[in-house]
Amino acid sequence: MTQTRVDPGIRQLADAVEAIFERVNTPVVLRLAVAFTIVAVTFFVSSVHLGVGRIKGTVKTVGQEATQGITAAQRIKLGLTELDELVAEDELGQVPAGPSGFPDNYDAKRGQLESDLVAAAAKTPPGAAYLQPLANIDYALGHYHALVKDSFAARTHHDPQTASLLYGQAHAVMDGTLLAQADSFDKANTYVLNSSYRSHKADAAKSVRLILVSWLVLLGVLVVLQLYLLVRFRRLVNIALAASLAMAGLSGLYVLVQLNSSSTNLTTAREHAFDPVHELARARATVVAAREAEGLMLLDPGNVSIAQAGFTEDLDKLFRVQGSTQVEAIARSGRVVDGAGGYLATVIHAAVSQQGTAAAQEALVAFGVFSADHSTLRARLAAGDLSTAQATFRSARTFSQLTGAIDRAEAVDQATFDSHAAAASRAIRHIDLVNLLSGAAILILGLLGLNQRLGEYRG
Repeated sequence: MTQTRVDPGIRQLADAVEAIFERVNTPVVLRLAVAFTIVAVTFFVSSVHLGVGRIKGTVKTVGQEATQGITAAQRIKLGLTELDELVAEDELGQVPAGPSGFPDNYDAKRGQLESDLVAAAAKTPPGAAYLQPLANIDYALGHYHALVKDSFAARTHHDPQTASLLYGQAHAVMDGTLLAQADSFDKANTYVLNSSYRSHKADAAKSVRLILVSWLVLLGVLVVLQLYLLVRFRRLVNIALAASLAMAGLSGLYVLVQLNSSSTNLTTAREHAFDPVHELARARATVVAAREAEGLMLLDPGNVSIAQAGFTEDLDKLFRVQGSTQVEAIARSGRVVDGAGGYLATVIHAAVSQQGTAAAQEALVAFGVFSADHSTLRARLAAGDLSTAQATFRSARTFSQLTGAIDRAEAVDQATFDSHAAAASRAIRHIDLVNLLSGAAILILGLLGLNQRLGEYRG
């Protein structure tokens, strides 16, 4: 170590530090410094450990647990609408019932739906807001199945009027009870996600502040000790203590940078990527509900106006333009104009990613084609050409194009969500280990620097 001239400003600060300790002998001060160093390092390491634990909980809750409930709710709603739409398809196609009283494809869809209900009940949080809708769905499904079974039986016995009447009653149960309860389950899980996100995000912010304070305390302790040694021993740098200070600075910066990366990715996942995924899942179920309305009007041509009202309501949920009568043409252009609303418009406005926006625009174009196809079906039905209208329905060409486009858009946005959620998790994966190792290094180097000075007094 060599003696050197010290900047007047540093000298004044050092003199102030010296004044604090001038009445205490140096060995005592050094021993106190050892204690302060241990406390400061322990405070920092513990704060990081506790904070990262909380933030990991936030990432897990938002990135996995809370979103799974919403996904389950949408899977149930889609299964219900597909079940109802399948009845219309089977009755129009005169698909024979099997030994169970239902067509085989109906039994397969019913089994899948029941499995989804069981899986959702097993994973849902406790509480009536979550379990009651599932119980109501399970109860009402029994009534729905009974009406559908009687409808298939009437169709088999060449009584289409009774079959259509029974199916209309079954559809009323589906639309008025089953889908409403599925929406209630979805809303309950959405509330869990939003409240959990706000709560955990607030806790994470507090944790980051605590880590920042503990880091500044550690840096402050090490800087003060370096200045004290400068004054007492007239040496510019204590190498071990300086290395400890550098390690503390780098460790704190690493922790804060990684936490910021995790927070940014989690925010993007929740606030930008997941809502479009949710909207597209709703859109998918709504398209199936619209097709079911088409089937209902073909099965009961005498009540076309009721089924058409349901179809129009479903289409408005997908895409609408306030005050415009050219919605179909606007949709086929793939553009979202001023005054546009609905699931597809919301997703395109969100612009989660270039690929996701392009996929959503393809879905919007497919929506316009689907709407035009329905207009053709209505015209044929109005002209009394029921067989051609039914053939158009059974082909399901534009329906398949629309659902396929929505599925692709949802897959892109889901991948974006998963990517950001995974990045949020990766950013904090190794912080605990790095924190422990760097904390040990900071402590060892700091104590080494202080013990070098204590050794001079022991000698």
